Amino acid sequence: MTIEADHETMRSFLQAGIFSGSPSWRSITFQGAIRPKLLRFEVTEVAGTKPLYLAAVISRDEKMAWQSFQDLLGHAANLARGGMTGIFGLEILSADIQNGVRHFNAGDFSSLLINHSKGPDAAFKTLIRYGQLFCLLHKRAPADWGKIEVKTHVEILEPGKTRPELFIKKVVRESGQGTGAIYWIHDMSANPLWSLGEGAVGDPENAAPEVYFFHHSFKAARRLFPAAC
Repeated sequence: MTIEADHETMRSFLQAGIFSGSPSWRSITFQGAIRPKLLRFEVTEVAGTKPLYLAAVISRDEKMAWQSFQDLLGHAANLARGGMTGIFGLEILSADIQNGVRHFNAGDFSSLLINHSKGPDAAFKTLIRYGQLFCLLHKRAPADWGKIEVKTHVEILEPGKTRPELFIKKVVRESGQGTGAIYWIHDMSANPLWSLGEGAVGDPENAAPEVYFFHHSFKAARRLFPAAC
């Protein structure tokens, strides 16, 4: 299902750590998940609007940690149901499980969900921030009881087996956009899946799509120049 959120709803998402070092965007909007593991946004620059595709990945070695974080989200959603009226969806847009899990309190997060669920519009959408956890809460239908479905969009990769340029090619192919879009890869692993520096996987003069790579250990996202994408 496509969820289109307006500029005001999404404005604070530009403060997410994954966008540190990003170009100067005026706004960002969420268009929805075009694939189970690929999210589509639109960003507004001085020159106009561009599509941005966000792909979050994590090492298979850390699958248990990711599942534990999903369990925490599910527990918080279950706690929140009793204080909500309506059927809701919760799209997880970005999370820092390396630094965020230890500070995650299911009770505090459930209270946020309950408070944000009390919007006056029957079809409202609101962005919720809890540390570096950014998620979009949207009301699907009115009801006298509460229900909330949590959706995450993270791809689990085998370390050492998935080459970065091949993964980028896959993301570009799934987006159907190519050179006219921005691609943002968020590695949620404790240690980066790939040892990539600025321009590490290609020649900037031969760059095809605009690709950025972010890991929690970076001060800013790194621009990549993948060859032959």
